[in-house]
Order: sequence, then structure tokens, then C-alpha cells
Amino acid sequence: MIHLKFSDEKSHKFYTLLIQQDLFGKWSLLRQWGKIGTKGQVQIDTFDSYEEARAVQDRLVKEKRRKGYAGPVTV
Repeated sequence: MIHLKFSDEKSHKFYTLLIQQDLFGKWSLLRQWGKIGTKGQVQIDTFDSYEEARAVQDRLVKEKRRKGYAGPVTV
């Protein structure tokens, strides 16, 4: 699981990513984001392989870091 946070004078947000395999062998990338202190929104994307899911996860982390998100990255 990767958990990133962004805080400035106007907002305090989080962005979480989790890759997991379902019962049918497909891989899911679960994304959750929103204001800190809320449940936020959730989106789940499904992939045929772990490598595909991981590539999308890596791209999203890079995008968020460019926008100022920071925090411990746990893989």
C-alpha cells in the first residue's frame, strides 16, 4: 500500500494506492483519494497482470509527487 499526503494553506488531501489479486487471478489497483478526515472517493481498475497494475501505480505516484504529494511509500 502506498499512502501520500498533500498539505498547504488551502487544503489537506490524501491519495492511497493498493494492488491486490482477486479470486479469478486478475489484478486490481484500488485508488482512494480525498480530503484528510473523510472517506474520500474510490476507484478500482482491473488488469491481466501484476506488471500492468504496477506500471500504472508507478505512473500515478510520479504524477502525485510532481504535484507536491509526499509521504512514506510502502510497497
